[in-house]
Amino acid sequence: MRIAHTADWHLGKRLENRSRLNEQQDAIEEFGELCDREKADIAILAGDVFDTSVPTAEAEELFYRGAVMLAKKRPLVVLAGNHDDSDRLAAPFAVAKTSGIFLIGGLDNTRLSTNEVSGGFGWLRFDIGGERLNLAALPFPSHSRMDKLMTERTEDYPLFVSSLINKCTQCFDENVNVFASHLFMDGCLMSDERCGNAVMLTKEVLPKAHYNALGHIHKPQCVSVSKNAYYSGSLLKYHFDENDDKEFIIYDSKTREVEHFPITSGKKLVRINASDFASAKSALDELTDCYAELIYESATPLKPSEAEALRNSPCLAKLTVINKSVKREIMRRREQSDAEIFDSYYKQQRGRSPDEDTMKAFLEVLDA
Repeated sequence: MRIAHTADWHLGKRLENRSRLNEQQDAIEEFGELCDREKADIAILAGDVFDTSVPTAEAEELFYRGAVMLAKKRPLVVLAGNHDDSDRLAAPFAVAKTSGIFLIGGLDNTRLSTNEVSGGFGWLRFDIGGERLNLAALPFPSHSRMDKLMTERTEDYPLFVSSLINKCTQCFDENVNVFASHLFMDGCLMSDERCGNAVMLTKEVLPKAHYNALGHIHKPQCVSVSKNAYYSGSLLKYHFDENDDKEFIIYDSKTREVEHFPITSGKKLVRINASDFASAKSALDELTDCYAELIYESATPLKPSEAEALRNSPCLAKLTVINKSVKREIMRRREQSDAEIFDSYYKQQRGRSPDEDTMKAFLEVLDA
């Protein structure tokens, strides 16, 4: 059985003021072509389908169009991530499952059962090509989402998640066992994604599965010594400091091999550093088919006409201006004592240095 793994699509996410929907569509189509070419038997999308809990109509349309395309030749299992509204994502489950799309926002998967697929508390079971897949599926396990589904209550988040995983993996047996979830694992390498209040979990919480398909971290990577737990990474590069190549993953249950396929869709994100208008304009003019962040660092500020000319560049997505003279003043102040800074401020306001009693009172308040 060949299992395709992707995550963190963040449909609808913009880069500054630029829409990425066309690039996201190209990447989803690329995933579909990969699944067809590599004969994937099932596909898993491990959370963060959308970038916000209330996605735009265009983002939802893109998801459902892509999901139907992917599910024409194989089941597609979709988990809610921390960016998704789990109830909203799973709302059309009854219609979706007739097309082979299994939308998971909670733990009660009995309602996802069909003539070919059986569902239980936290799991789905598929019989494909003479093999049985036990898929333990845990959407992003926030307390607010999961408390209503659990009889036990604990404030210890790692223990809470561990108990959820134990319940989900009760479906495991001698067949192919896969765990899919949206988790924040300790020790993972990160790009610039924001994990909010998500708590890091140690690798001990991961079950003894043949393969763990994870979402949440945008940098593709393995997070287990036994080489069976992977983040597939995000669909596109969403931040300028992302240096990693994006990929899709296919796990083969017969060979126990994990195969990595680079994603070629999506524009490159580049950073340009410049200290004068001419070099900044020249660098931007040389760019094609990418998004650029221009970091303009100079003691001479840009004229309004120059800033406008730079912003008119088709590739410029973000302009960051750093005033060197202000930066030097900040660095100079960092080297001063509190008394020296207060003395400078007092002179600015009063035209003279503070007397001894005023300075003493200031320092006493500062130490209080």
